[in-house]
Amino acid sequence: MGLFSFFKREKSNESNKSSLILGMVLLEEADSLNIKGVVSELRGNWKLEVDDSESSDESSVLVVDGYRVAIGNMPVPIPGVEIEETAAYNYLWPNGEKEATKHKGHIILSLMNGGKDPVAENLLFNKVASAVLKNSKSLGVYIGGRSLLISKDFYLGNTEIMSEEDLPLYNWVYFGLRQENGKQSIYTYGLAEFNKKEMEIINSSRTLEELNEIMFNMAHYVIAQDVKLKDGETIGISAEQKLKIKESKGKFLEGNTLKIIY
Repeated sequence: MGLFSFFKREKSNESNKSSLILGMVLLEEADSLNIKGVVSELRGNWKLEVDDSESSDESSVLVVDGYRVAIGNMPVPIPGVEIEETAAYNYLWPNGEKEATKHKGHIILSLMNGGKDPVAENLLFNKVASAVLKNSKSLGVYIGGRSLLISKDFYLGNTEIMSEEDLPLYNWVYFGLRQENGKQSIYTYGLAEFNKKEMEIINSSRTLEELNEIMFNMAHYVIAQDVKLKDGETIGISAEQKLKIKESKGKFLEGNTLKIIY
């Protein structure tokens, strides 16, 4: 069917980076994808309209609720050392470096014609990825553009409880944690995919658990409510809390970020 030439053409036609959502499912056993099971899961569990006229276990382009979703089976591990490097700092998969590097193949997933509604499109990508996880002998999900490496059970657990009000942010955004000189910091990596500025809390005396909780809540708020924070404003997770926002060059990320004073 020429999936990858189709994918290349689609990429060249898209001018907006956020129009493409790309990820990979790591396979414990290569060539273990059951595409019919994926389609059945999307139709039955998620009640989605699926045109699977161009589908096979090797490569497919499904039309799911009007979106083109490419699913390509690659019977080889992801080349290079990016899985090892990403696993080293993905603390939500404690054994990730050992387990993920054992993958024998991978499935490329891409939602190609997005850019209209990032939340709806990421929810849809999540549904497709979960259907692939359930219908293959898989280990987890890798989204290199967001520094995410997520175990199968964790990804599916977040998917099962997700809704438009309860977004599965740990499947979408990386929350980087740092400790330096007795101080704690946290940053987001993935908000840009929702057309939001990344956020950082730098050199705080709060615990990493406190930082993670408040950053998750703030990130959820700006994505779910489609809020664009600005330099000089305040934000809080309660009516009384007013944390100052400053925009400046990122400490842990390239470009400018929003620093939350906490």
